[in-house]
Amino acid sequence: MAYVKNADQLLSHGNINARKTALDIIEYALAKADPDIATRALVSIQDDILHVAELKFDLAKYKRIYLLGAGKATYPIAKALEDILGDRIGGGVIACKYGEEGTLSRAELIHASHPIADESGFEASQKALRLAAHTQKDDIVFGCITGGSSALFPFPAEGITLEEKKAANRLL
Repeated sequence: MAYVKNADQLLSHGNINARKTALDIIEYALAKADPDIATRALVSIQDDILHVAELKFDLAKYKRIYLLGAGKATYPIAKALEDILGDRIGGGVIACKYGEEGTLSRAELIHASHPIADESGFEASQKALRLAAHTQKDDIVFGCITGGSSALFPFPAEGITLEEKKAANRLL
């Protein structure tokens, strides 16, 4: 997958060898930072054993797996986890930015506003809290939290309204 969309244009002039080297470095770095690729490199199932990096979980000892998360890179993580874990996922709540394309089949995908929180994100945070409250010690919960989660899962402190949080964010 090429991340730099105008590579041909960038390589059409100047010191092409240096530009090619720079583009190779950029492509490598972006591939390493790709949340989908990183998730697939870290999570796998072999013989009913869930591997998450160096951690191992015997799935026979767990009842359900849930996905909870918010952030600008959370959707590709959740999608990769759905592809890897399939129907082992019992549900979830994932909040991402408006405009994020794609669907999830095992977790609810909620679009919300970033960088200023909105009611949709607040509703997503409430749904996530309700789901988390029903988890048990024999459940596995993947916390898919990436940058932007404070806007996409807003939960103002007691005594502060969502409107006040939005106003403070606008001032910042």
